[in-house]
Amino acid sequence: MTKEMNIQEFSERTGISKSALRYYEQKNLLLPKARGANDYRIYSEDQIPTVKLISSLRLADVPIKEIKDYLMENDEINRQQMLGSWIDNIKKTRDLLNASLRYLKSDFSSKDIYLMEKSAEQIIWYTAESKKGEFKDHFVKRGSELQKLNIPLKNCYLKYLSGKDFIKVQIGFGVPIDLNISDLPDDVLIERIPQCLCIALSYKESIYTIQKGYEKLLTYALEHKWKLISPVIEWYYGANYTELDLLLPVTQFEKRGE
Repeated sequence: MTKEMNIQEFSERTGISKSALRYYEQKNLLLPKARGANDYRIYSEDQIPTVKLISSLRLADVPIKEIKDYLMENDEINRQQMLGSWIDNIKKTRDLLNASLRYLKSDFSSKDIYLMEKSAEQIIWYTAESKKGEFKDHFVKRGSELQKLNIPLKNCYLKYLSGKDFIKVQIGFGVPIDLNISDLPDDVLIERIPQCLCIALSYKESIYTIQKGYEKLLTYALEHKWKLISPVIEWYYGANYTELDLLLPVTQFEKRGE
């Protein structure tokens, strides 16, 4: 016969506090098997594995709703998929915490380097060639073409490809991640950029000496052993896209749902 315990005995047997047991009951994760005299909660021995699992998942920061779904799921394949999703989320959280710690331990304040989270975005890329610092006309022309197609523009980007004085680049226009894009030329590249973490540098000097900004950002990244996932990207934003930051994506992650 399964042994019955009051909440005090069940707490001592499992190592889980009475307040946590009451919280699990409130959230319908684990209900007492019965109510005794004076409405005392009665638990059974066969509930011990379940409450230990709930406590473990809570310590792993799994949301209440997902724990409830897991407990109610009878299909083992679905359960394994849920477990895989939790593992991926924890790895992404770990990567973000490691990146944040690395930044705080570096000499970022003396180098005007900052850490930023870049939202997921679609980028429409065009290839362009011109002299260094003279890509404004390309941006204006391509931006006007997109606006005529009623495509809302959020940001402008430039990615270096090759060359020294006369250089080849990709110029890009950020648009909403869920926007359905059509009627563009075949040579246009549409890239979906996931949410990512970047180390960044606000660049205030002449565009003709921007290579110094690249060198400063890359030197900082190499000195502090950042894991790079993309080349430096010039990010133009603000009124008339006159503000410029240099971005260096260092890790990718996705926020968890509640």
